[in-house]
Amino acid sequence: MPRRETITYSGEAGGRASTHAYYLATTHDVMGFYCFDEPKEGGEPSYAVIDQLDRTRLLGAGNKQTAKIWAMRLGLTKYVYVRV
Repeated sequence: MPRRETITYSGEAGGRASTHAYYLATTHDVMGFYCFDEPKEGGEPSYAVIDQLDRTRLLGAGNKQTAKIWAMRLGLTKYVYVRV
């Protein structure tokens, strides 16, 4: 199964494609990962927490700024970034 896309809203260095992605995860000792479709501004937040970093299911952010925007749109207050 192919990996889900990586989305970047802004801040790409020179328009180069990113070789890594940021994923949102819980802050627990055993991390869970937030699984969601791209959250829209003003939309109803909807996500699930899954046990594995499954890049076929998780949407990756191309930079921390995009991941932070998604966390705010999802209403998350405690989360960490996992860079892969």
